[in-house]
Amino acid sequence: MENEINILIVSCSVLISLIGLFFVLKIWLVWKNVDKTVLKARVFLDSSFLTKNWIFVFMAGAFIAIRRVMQLLELLESPLISTPVKIIGDLMGLAVIVLLVLLAYYWYRLVYSTIK
Repeated sequence: MENEINILIVSCSVLISLIGLFFVLKIWLVWKNVDKTVLKARVFLDSSFLTKNWIFVFMAGAFIAIRRVMQLLELLESPLISTPVKIIGDLMGLAVIVLLVLLAYYWYRLVYSTIK
């Protein structure tokens, strides 16, 4: 059962990361046409955009740190690490991917609004 859940979580991670790759590639392809001064102004004048960015980066970093602690406990053969805890760790990995894709999506929207 644990293996099937891991396969499902990793499959979702791969699919979502491909969506994120799409946003990043779209940004990269139009980057030379972006008015950088307008982009800078929009980034720093839109406090909700900055707030979302910081929240996403903070949450992704926190999930990564928690997962690394869990991995360390697993390597030390801690009795705290059980199957449900491993699944929660995999879900945190999925959450990191989702947060990074959301971050790319918000940047994609912002960049496309500043094309010359």
